[in-house]
Amino acid sequence: MSNNKMTFHLLKEDNNELAQAIKLFVETFKTETITAHTYNFNHELTEKQYYKASLLNAKLCIKQGHDIIIAKINDTMVRVSIIKKVPQNSLFDTLRIIFPEAFKLLPLLTKINYRNAFSMSKTMKLTYPLKENYVTLAAIAVTSDYQGKGVGKQLLNEIHQRYKKDFESIYLYTADEKNKDLYSHIGYEMVERKQASHFSVYHMIYRF
Repeated sequence: MSNNKMTFHLLKEDNNELAQAIKLFVETFKTETITAHTYNFNHELTEKQYYKASLLNAKLCIKQGHDIIIAKINDTMVRVSIIKKVPQNSLFDTLRIIFPEAFKLLPLLTKINYRNAFSMSKTMKLTYPLKENYVTLAAIAVTSDYQGKGVGKQLLNEIHQRYKKDFESIYLYTADEKNKDLYSHIGYEMVERKQASHFSVYHMIYRF
């Protein structure tokens, strides 16, 4: 790892790299606590349908002015992150992006555990919204070959450097205890903890 230089790239269009990034995202997030409690991945088609939905969401993020940053080592994609800012598109523009693909995503609706999804939706929002100028670290995923090798910390440091000039802080939430400990070690503060039926959701913020 020490002999390999990590490079960071901002994805700005729908291309093969975006598709690859979302495949990496899905591979990681299908076992993430909140996602695993929302979707039934025991069904053989769920992962494929979840990929389609995630890819559409990524395209929408780019159109709305959000950022998707990938990390590479020796031209191999090892990590992807999604950082959300204030949307720059109107509702009409959003619907224009979603509508042509919406019917393809209908099968995924049958794979949702709606009881879990409804109860968790309350835990994924802060009781009192933040009033400061911040971005949301909506997702961060690392390929299994590079987990536990410091890739996450390097990418977080890159994200901090990119956004500290124009924003006051970075906000995120996680239901993963290991991730919570990692974020705390780097300097994130827990601003609220909410309890779901089987796990806790930690709302955290990093202030510059």
